[in-house]
Amino acid sequence: MKRIFYLIIIVLLAFPAKPQQVSDDIGRIIICAHIPDYENLPYESHNLLHTKLMQIITTNGIADNEYIVRFVLTAKINIISKDIVAGPPQRISQKIDITLMVGDIEADKVMSTLTITTVGIGQSDEKSFISAFKNINPNDKRITDFMRDAKEKIISYYSANCYDLIDSARKQYSIQNYEQALMVLTSVPDVCSECYRQSSELTERIYVDMINASGSKLLSQAQAIWSKSPDRQGAQEASKLLSKINFAASCHEHARLLMSDITEQMKKIDEREWEFKMKQYDDQVEKEKREWEQSVQEYKDRQARQKEKENREWEQSVQEYKDRQERQKALDAEQAAQRRMIISASRDVAIEYARNQPKTINYNRIYHW
Repeated sequence: MKRIFYLIIIVLLAFPAKPQQVSDDIGRIIICAHIPDYENLPYESHNLLHTKLMQIITTNGIADNEYIVRFVLTAKINIISKDIVAGPPQRISQKIDITLMVGDIEADKVMSTLTITTVGIGQSDEKSFISAFKNINPNDKRITDFMRDAKEKIISYYSANCYDLIDSARKQYSIQNYEQALMVLTSVPDVCSECYRQSSELTERIYVDMINASGSKLLSQAQAIWSKSPDRQGAQEASKLLSKINFAASCHEHARLLMSDITEQMKKIDEREWEFKMKQYDDQVEKEKREWEQSVQEYKDRQARQKEKENREWEQSVQEYKDRQERQKALDAEQAAQRRMIISASRDVAIEYARNQPKTINYNRIYHW
């Protein structure tokens, strides 16, 4: 059960700016949408193109996470022609090549490309760009094929480089760079089953060590502050540090004991004010517990749904196999019956033909032979 807890809490806490998105993206291939500054697009059209890239990513079953940047989807804009159509109002018509590229930033390698030609018309350059970018359809077969090719190459990359990735994570882990190690490991998609299994196992150990190390450090700092300043200011600084200790850290009970000691001391100074702060601390702990339990339940629910889906797919496959077998048997029986009918009919024709032949026997010919 602890293994499940650790896996869930990794995702919940690793990137606090977008907890829901990261939680939903567990095990998925991650590609980041990016428009380089050198394209010099106007602000609104730049944002629209970036939104279109994010739609392409999510529509094709991929996670768009701006915090894990190795594989990116970007676009190169090339203006083929530009015409000014007389008005009023005057309009600008641009024929644009949009080259979509999925690349590996760390390896400096383009993995897949696709060029789409579109036309945009508007009363300004920006409106013309906006008109052109609106024509990008994330469900376009060319785009889905392009993204499928990129996904296959990314999966091949993880399959071929699994050992190097895990070894890199271990090196970061050895120098206590836990966050970097976790970022490398949690980027492995679950479609690479063996690599995902190995990275998940190492992820658990690294995360446990990370929260234990962080908790011990915070606890030591809090103890030093409280020992030096057993007063209101020292209590506030120490309790602030203690509240940052993860609920699952091995030193959490020691932190709670220290908080209780601080509480007893502070009651002598200002009981009502400190009880309010203690309640905030308790509420925070209870909140973490609820979030923890909710995350565990969500994980169990996902596992149950996945298991149910796999069972349905298996039963459907077995039934389809049985149906094919039955159809094949019926077809074979039908073909066998047809062959018997043809042979029987052929025999009847032969017998009828023989019955109608003359019965004269040429004995001279027999004698000759």
